[in-house]
Amino acid sequence: MLSSTHGHHQQLTELLRNAFYLHQTGRLQEAENCCLKLCKSFPDQPDALHLLAIIHAQTKRFQTADDYFKQAIAAAPDRIDFLGNYANALWEQGLIDEAIHYCEQSLDRDFNQAEVHNILGNAYFTQSRLEAAVKSFRCAIQIHPHYPHALNNLGNALQRMNHFEEAITCYQQAIQLQNKYPEAYNNLGQVLKKIGEVSQSRESFQKALALRPDFAQAQCNYAEVDSTWIEPIEGKNLYLRRYQREDAAYLRHCYQNDAFMMQYNQYTRRHQHLDALADQLQQAHTLHPCQSKTVDWIILRKQSHERVGITNLVEIQFSHRRAEFLIGLPNPPNHTHGIGLEATLLVFDFAFNRVALNKLTAHIYENNAFSQQNALAIGFVHESNLREHILDPNTGHFANVHSYGMTLNDFRSNPRISRLSQRILGRKIT
Repeated sequence: MLSSTHGHHQQLTELLRNAFYLHQTGRLQEAENCCLKLCKSFPDQPDALHLLAIIHAQTKRFQTADDYFKQAIAAAPDRIDFLGNYANALWEQGLIDEAIHYCEQSLDRDFNQAEVHNILGNAYFTQSRLEAAVKSFRCAIQIHPHYPHALNNLGNALQRMNHFEEAITCYQQAIQLQNKYPEAYNNLGQVLKKIGEVSQSRESFQKALALRPDFAQAQCNYAEVDSTWIEPIEGKNLYLRRYQREDAAYLRHCYQNDAFMMQYNQYTRRHQHLDALADQLQQAHTLHPCQSKTVDWIILRKQSHERVGITNLVEIQFSHRRAEFLIGLPNPPNHTHGIGLEATLLVFDFAFNRVALNKLTAHIYENNAFSQQNALAIGFVHESNLREHILDPNTGHFANVHSYGMTLNDFRSNPRISRLSQRILGRKIT
């Protein structure tokens, strides 16, 4: 006949086995219920308390998770894995000093814990203690050479320290160990972008999104390097393409037009030698807008290929999905031929639909009443009058600038843009 002690032990073992199975298969609520049932019969059972702590941490119920971790540690002070897991939960809460404390406690008892070194490295990384983070991640990898998460994290620390080639190696090794690793592909894409390998970075972001289509960070990163940024834009009567070397003579002609530049941009280098300007254009053309933070287009007639103006998105802020819009037609007769309006609609379509910006701004000199009226008419909202905002290079006096803005919501809800785009472009762009 079995003793009652043996029966209790068997019951405990079965309940724990079931709870762990439910947790491993992602049935967290059932695992939690099983642990709670177990704790009614065995109130100080450390494994049940620890599993409850992990489940509560995974479901972001950190206050109760902390309580369960402390109960589990009190019930089994020698369980160093409890200390490491509690440290990870503290790190997730942003309690970095406390996380470091529990990592150190755990490692003092057993230094040979790759997972705890990795957690400690994450804590140091959060504090920007990069050398310490690198040391911790290297310890984790030395203990466990096939540890993709530690390799990925080491790559992040090295990337932050501008050790780009070493970071790339870490990400590649992590991917070799775990091919379905969207975070590593995303991080590899970021470092490739930093070293100017834009097409390769685009491929890495695509792989991250193929593995996890809802990966928001990878979506934003891919949007920055999308080839759409460098493609020409075509309308009914016009097309826009990026500046090229052969545009040097036309641009120099625009820049030396005093009346035009006083309204368009007073701070452009206007008297460059033609060859120097051509070289500058050729170099700029090799850069993706994610590198230059600008897109510069020549406006051309489709039939004759005549250059009739310039338009730009400058000061592109990818993190805020925002850019400043400029447009200029140096030949005054073109102002009444609908060229500016069609070109503006094409840029709107590009900005809000093709590259998914959230806002365009326009800064217009106070004495440029024509452009101010056009900005309001097309749907920009006057946001501020920037008093004495710029130093006029010709007069030496500070001048006012009017600031206008158009958000994605403004664009989508603007009936005039809708009507104009249907009439002028042959399609509704809002």
